[in-house]
Amino acid sequence: MNFRDFCYSRFEWLGRGLFSLFRDVEKDLDAANIRIYPEVYLSIVGFFSLCSTAVPIFLLSVFLMGRSGAALSFPLNLIYGAISTAPSIFLSLGCATPLLVVLVGVMMPKISASNRVTWLKVEIPYASMYMSVMTSGGLSPYESLLRMRKMDLLPHLRDEVSRIQTIALSTGVDPVSAMERAAKVVNVKEYKDLLLGYASTMRTGGDVLHYLYNQTSNMFRGLLTRIRSLGQNMGVLMEAYTIVAILGALGLFMIFAVSFGIPGIGFSISPEMFFLFSFVVLPVISLCFIFIADISQISYPISNWKTYIVFLAFLPLGLFLILQMSLSFLFPQLLVNPAFPEFTYFLQRLLGFPEGSEAALGLGFGLIFTALPGIIADRHYAGREGKILQGVTTFLRDVVETRKTGLSPERCIMALADKDYGAFSKHLKLISMKLSWGYPIREIYEDFRRRVRDWLSLVNIYFLVDTIEVGGGTEESLEILADFAESTMMMEREKRSLLMPLIVVPYLGAAMLTATTLMFLQFFKNMTSSLGSGTGLPFITLSRMLLTPLVLHSFLLGLVTGKIVSGRLSSGFKQAAFLTLVSLIGIWLVSFLPLASMGGT
Repeated sequence: MNFRDFCYSRFEWLGRGLFSLFRDVEKDLDAANIRIYPEVYLSIVGFFSLCSTAVPIFLLSVFLMGRSGAALSFPLNLIYGAISTAPSIFLSLGCATPLLVVLVGVMMPKISASNRVTWLKVEIPYASMYMSVMTSGGLSPYESLLRMRKMDLLPHLRDEVSRIQTIALSTGVDPVSAMERAAKVVNVKEYKDLLLGYASTMRTGGDVLHYLYNQTSNMFRGLLTRIRSLGQNMGVLMEAYTIVAILGALGLFMIFAVSFGIPGIGFSISPEMFFLFSFVVLPVISLCFIFIADISQISYPISNWKTYIVFLAFLPLGLFLILQMSLSFLFPQLLVNPAFPEFTYFLQRLLGFPEGSEAALGLGFGLIFTALPGIIADRHYAGREGKILQGVTTFLRDVVETRKTGLSPERCIMALADKDYGAFSKHLKLISMKLSWGYPIREIYEDFRRRVRDWLSLVNIYFLVDTIEVGGGTEESLEILADFAESTMMMEREKRSLLMPLIVVPYLGAAMLTATTLMFLQFFKNMTSSLGSGTGLPFITLSRMLLTPLVLHSFLLGLVTGKIVSGRLSSGFKQAAFLTLVSLIGIWLVSFLPLASMGGT
């Protein structure tokens, strides 16, 4: 008995009850191409919901043990420290966990269906491009579609091709009718226009190649329009995030500082509530904006995950350093070894940071250490492979011109191997070498596929290989391939030029947030000094509580910026590290500001 059967046999009653409440799940599962009966799916959701009831029981047990003074291990002590900041809120969230699991389970098929439509909109122009190239080489559009079943570069469209073939084989209709039926099921305009237009052209005896070429050109123009609107949308998103993240955080900091310095005013924020907003609510808001940016941008089916693997490998060490060098100043119960705070104090004295900035300095050091492996990996992988596309595009145009001299496509590739194509040159030399040794061209592509993760470069080389295999690489088919490759390159350049200016906004926002917070702290210090209020301990405590989340917020601002500007969260590691440095430098500059007198000099 597998897991699905176990859930349905034991929790069928729960699945039926949920299905009576959420009838749209059946339609969402079908739209997402998830082949599972809705009651079975909801039985699995119900099983996880029941399992999640252990969360509030566990949180309550840890909280009660901590309140009773029982000795807790380090992980439990950490959990208790988080709960103790706002026990009612954490325990309420724990009790709501089963309901949240159900809601997430119900929404997953809907989100999956929406993502599938989004991916199809990206893949369809390249599928139309592939059909144009293959048709110019002598293959029919239906046979071109069937060849896509072997293409893992268009995974979502490959499922639709399998659907078309299933309709043709199971019902006995002709391929054109099967395309028409399949097009009516998928609610994607570009997909319907491509297949229905092809069917109409076939029945009326029109020029199929001319239709496919024009349709592909229209799709790429549509993609260019989407990219231009993407620049505007990302600009609006960046402005909205700046308002929420900068002005919202600034207002929160100021209210807390006033309520801390002047107790008993009408509206105030407790330190526990401030900690919850600073370290939980604001990061969650940043994650929400990252998610919105992800679903709003044009992404490709293949991503380079090596950067994230490197980042995750060093993440536990980075989190440990953050706990010991920063949060241990705010929550001493988290301290494992006093050597870490002592090292933070050493850095403070060495760099000349003002008193009260120890936790912020330790947090900044830990965050930069955490981001550094990701920065190096992103530069090595994504930065290097991002330059391959330009070389591939230039290479395809040169192949077309060389092909006109009468050389075979294979000889054209070998003749161009010594030309400089930037990052693509070393791959081209290896391809040429293997061609001269007699390797099959398909095997050469698979080797290139293992070494390169840039999707656009892989698509262009795959189309070139298929063009050579199917039609011998005629001048006409290679010309079409080069034209569309250049269109793709132009779109990528325009996307970068539209989004790159947005990178200035978060630096200005972070500088404004840092400067305003520090000036307010300086004002508070001046006020306590002029009034002779105590030993200055409140100022040190306030500095620690304000400057620490300030550094964290700058780091998160960099992550969101990287995602919005480049479409890759990994590029945000560099921006996050730079913005963290901006905050630390601002804190450091405070130590050189003169202590102004409040007494009317």
